[in-house]
Amino acid sequence: MTAPDVVLLTPPFVQLNTPYSATPALTGWLERHGVSTWQRDLSLEVALDALRAYGDDFTDEAIEILQNRHLPPEAKEEVAQYVDALALRIRDEVDPEFGFSRYAESLCASLPDFGVLLKRLRRHSPIDRLLEARVNALLDELMASSERRRRALPVFGVTCPFPGTLLGAFRIAETIRKRHPEARIVLGGGYVNTELRDMTDKRPYRYFDAILFDEGYGPMLKQLAAWGVLSGEAASSPLHAVPPFVKPSYRGLDLSQYLDLPESANPMHRLWSTGRWLKVQLARGCYWHKCAFCDVNLEYVKCFQMPRAETVADALEALARETGEASFHFTDEAMPPALVANLAREIIRRKFKCTWWGNVRFDAAFTPALARLMARAGCIAVSGGLECANDRLLKLMNKGVTRKSARAALVAFADAGIMVHAYLMYAFPTETEREARGALGWVRDLFRAGLVQSAFFHRFALTVHSPVSRDPAKFGIVVPDWKRAPKKPRFALNEIPFREPNAPDWDRIGKGLKLALYNFMEGRGLSKPTSFWFRSR
Repeated sequence: MTAPDVVLLTPPFVQLNTPYSATPALTGWLERHGVSTWQRDLSLEVALDALRAYGDDFTDEAIEILQNRHLPPEAKEEVAQYVDALALRIRDEVDPEFGFSRYAESLCASLPDFGVLLKRLRRHSPIDRLLEARVNALLDELMASSERRRRALPVFGVTCPFPGTLLGAFRIAETIRKRHPEARIVLGGGYVNTELRDMTDKRPYRYFDAILFDEGYGPMLKQLAAWGVLSGEAASSPLHAVPPFVKPSYRGLDLSQYLDLPESANPMHRLWSTGRWLKVQLARGCYWHKCAFCDVNLEYVKCFQMPRAETVADALEALARETGEASFHFTDEAMPPALVANLAREIIRRKFKCTWWGNVRFDAAFTPALARLMARAGCIAVSGGLECANDRLLKLMNKGVTRKSARAALVAFADAGIMVHAYLMYAFPTETEREARGALGWVRDLFRAGLVQSAFFHRFALTVHSPVSRDPAKFGIVVPDWKRAPKKPRFALNEIPFREPNAPDWDRIGKGLKLALYNFMEGRGLSKPTSFWFRSR
């Protein structure tokens, strides 16, 4: 067995039905530069360990059924309910922080003081011990290699995409460090990109030797070169020359081990919880990168580059051959319409049978002709932001769409048979209760017309990297001086508080909006006036 130069790890807990995108993307990039790489999904492995440790005689059979790709989701629903009940039992009787898609999320969601996480790291829960056992087994496997005895330890890279993976990421580093103090460990991922850019606390560096930002491609090569892991041509290659498209590699990930967990009758929700979707990013960055609520000032958002459709199609066909899977989730901030059109034509020209979905902006470029082309090429669904669904607010947030243009795109998708999930927002600065209720009525009508099958309302959050935080007066809010040095060393910082004079009661309004959407997705309440959802209960 070849000893790797780099080992990439996904911590608990992210997703059970398919691998998260970070390690396959970085593995593909490193292998392109001649770096021998292993990747392991500890999120899946620890979840399976937990089910088997706290389940009963039926657990192994249930896991086998959920892993069976040939059974339709409908045949797995009863078993999925059993597994969900088992997860609740683990949470209630074993570890209150446990969840299949998060762990200790409430602890880590807003964490300016690293001391809070440090205190939690000193306590080892049953789930912590399962993770530690998995990491130690991985280290044993590495050290068993005859080649490894003559070589230094690999560099360990840990991704931390969400708050619910932060504790696991530090637990992995802690476990490696206990056995091998000399190990070199790096941390990266979405949580790092948004939360740790203003970190002044030095204590996290007891666990990680380096913290890498943005996509990780260039920073990882630069760090490996600094440590002497790269040599020759790979070490001297231009570190900034990241191409518009990077083909991921799923080598080392056993896709047969992943579990389908059909959680809802909603067809869009099932896309997230069932199927071995190979996650692929079509283009770098966001082609719009102007929305006032988004982190558009960060490099991984504003660095838009679009590849040739032929390059992407080559990669998709290669991935299908390598994995036996031809189902793709395109993970772009927003799929560029021009690239989507060219890729769809290329897929059709090659007669490549595949299924795919991804995120879009509901703009005028998604015409009926393009939607039909997408459907012919295998597109089954799209998700995208309708945000506050109000023209005044869409203009204020620089969304670049109107209700009219968004509805035209939705009609095009519906006529082509493409399902739609809509992201919605409330409490954007200056929004009124009347506007929120009006948005709900408009969205209700979209459901009634069959233009949207799924949607979710989330409350606006002000982040430090957004245009709103850079010019709060323009949006009628008052923001504290978050740049002022805190009394204690700072760990995480992303969402910041703000004050909006005379703002509506968004706690009350938000409950009504979410209750209405829940019913709309179940086909209920579509004829009721919007006032019905805001009655006192």
